[in-house]
Amino acid sequence: MENDTKPVAEQLHDWFGSVLRLSDDSLFSIVPDGPHRDAVVLDVLKRNARIISLSELDSEGKLYSPLCFFLAAACRKLGTSLGVGHWRAALDNVVHLHEHLMNAGAEFAIIGLEVGSPAVLFKQEFDEAVSQASLAGGVSYLNKEARQVALGLAINWGMRLLLAYALECSINASNRKDLAWLASLMVPLLAASGTSR
Repeated sequence: MENDTKPVAEQLHDWFGSVLRLSDDSLFSIVPDGPHRDAVVLDVLKRNARIISLSELDSEGKLYSPLCFFLAAACRKLGTSLGVGHWRAALDNVVHLHEHLMNAGAEFAIIGLEVGSPAVLFKQEFDEAVSQASLAGGVSYLNKEARQVALGLAINWGMRLLLAYALECSINASNRKDLAWLASLMVPLLAASGTSR
């Protein structure tokens, strides 16, 4: 599996570089560098965190843009970037969870427990991290440093949510690098692991 995910992780890294650049050139650049731009980045971060947290998962891809803008703003807020290794870890995690849930699905059904899909599980973790980072309203009792850790976790869960969500959406393929493209990268990895979409 490790060898299979590296080329896909490289494609995701390049794709997300484009997402960051476009966000920088449009959303974040409505004001020059400095405190006002920092405020715009924070606004974009909070707005999209709120949209995602308050939304149910859908199959039409409505959360694609908010997830992308959240990840871009969160990276800018923390002054970090997502490398190939980050994307590779996210890919491995999503594929492993799909495989695990496929194998355990019958056992869950026998005892009447509903765990949810990988996207549901990743969204629950994302929502909790966003809450702890105090991004979607409410109060966090964490100090500034701990809220930054929570924001880092929200990035972590957001990447995984994006990939799992792509697999659960019914979007027609196009020539764009969009949600359907993300799913097209994931499907062969799931097939190689013995799971399917």
